[in-house]
Amino acid sequence: MKQFTLAEKNEVLENPFIHIHRKLDVLLTIGKLLMECGADTTRITSEMLKSATFMGIPHEYLNIHISYTTIMINFHHKECSITVFIKTPIHIPNMAMINAVSKLTWRAFERHYSLTTYETQISKLQHVIKVYPNWLKGIACALGSAGLAYLFSGDIIALLVTIICSLCGYFTRTVSQRLGFNEYMGIALGAFTAMLSAYAFYLHIELGSLLYVLVCCTLFMIPGVPLINSVIDTINNHILSGITRAIRTLLIVGSMTLGMAMALYFSPVPSFSFIDIKPHVFTIEQIIGSFMAAASFAVLFNVPSRLLTYIGIGGVLCVSVRNLLIVHYGFSLPGATFVGAAVMSIILVKLSTWLRTSGPVLVVPSAIALMPGILLYRFIFDILHINSLDESGLLYMAQNGISGVLCIIGIAIGVAIPNVVAQKYLNQQKELRIQQLMSTRHIMDGQS
Repeated sequence: MKQFTLAEKNEVLENPFIHIHRKLDVLLTIGKLLMECGADTTRITSEMLKSATFMGIPHEYLNIHISYTTIMINFHHKECSITVFIKTPIHIPNMAMINAVSKLTWRAFERHYSLTTYETQISKLQHVIKVYPNWLKGIACALGSAGLAYLFSGDIIALLVTIICSLCGYFTRTVSQRLGFNEYMGIALGAFTAMLSAYAFYLHIELGSLLYVLVCCTLFMIPGVPLINSVIDTINNHILSGITRAIRTLLIVGSMTLGMAMALYFSPVPSFSFIDIKPHVFTIEQIIGSFMAAASFAVLFNVPSRLLTYIGIGGVLCVSVRNLLIVHYGFSLPGATFVGAAVMSIILVKLSTWLRTSGPVLVVPSAIALMPGILLYRFIFDILHINSLDESGLLYMAQNGISGVLCIIGIAIGVAIPNVVAQKYLNQQKELRIQQLMSTRHIMDGQS
């Protein structure tokens, strides 16, 4: 095999036309990994352009088009035009992968990888990044839902029953997927099983707190990451991707609601839609519940285990700020949710530098504890039963829907606050670091 000098390696990474097809394939692979692992469109574009800079492709030569299921790149310079694309059919949140892609490109700058080394390291990521086993994800689903039940003023018995019912729902959904059922059918069957088991406990145990089990036993299915990303994409003018993510979210929530409605169809719970989840006092149970919810759901997003404690603390922080504002200062739920998400994201983005990880890896899972999933599927649940609603029921349905949407917008904007407020500064710092690392490449070339 021919041995290339350092100068020859640098020429490959400075001349955009050398091995251009290989370089475009690397960009597509990076985009595919990030999209399928739950990154928002702005972050995907940023990481692809950072990689392009490393490989010596000027940004003005590239036109990147990203939709939810396809990533397309056009390389255009004078009479040369190349268009490549790749499909992204799988979408499973994986924060460890998002973090690894970003770190790998920075490491390529720092260690002066050749194109071949960089290409090889990117292709290995799917096999190197560890994923939590399904049994552990099932336990995390149960603990996360139970944490929310405890957060909404449930007691220890409600917490334990929620764990059992959520495990039943998770097991049913997993078996359905392995049997080849449609994804949304599997979600509906999982929600049906969880709600049916919760209703069985509710009928045989005379305890008012078990109503919170009915509310929370299916919350592990709420698609928090695409829900947040749909708003972030939309406010960043990635309209097509944002709308697609939003429609997918509605399909998942609708499937959940259909399964729940099927379970309650013959024996409905009249007070189900009117359970009070708004905090009226600040309690230690809220702290415990928010920590459990954030840290447990982070396992579903494949967050590295060393970060789970920090994410749990982030969940406590945002929920505590929200509840304090509601209880002591009379804030509305959407307004308090926005402030809680903003305070948490500012602190955790700063903390991420010390922990040597990407900000979204900490911020997004922590914000899941704020997710108004109950309001959303209450809204859809009431739509399914709209013929039986009176005037007060219709009004309450509208309040649930509007409050839920406003809370989601508040979470997404709060999560994006560090980038919105300091975007220019952060971009300048990023560009400065890239220039410094690129200059060392030239220094080493001169010394060779």
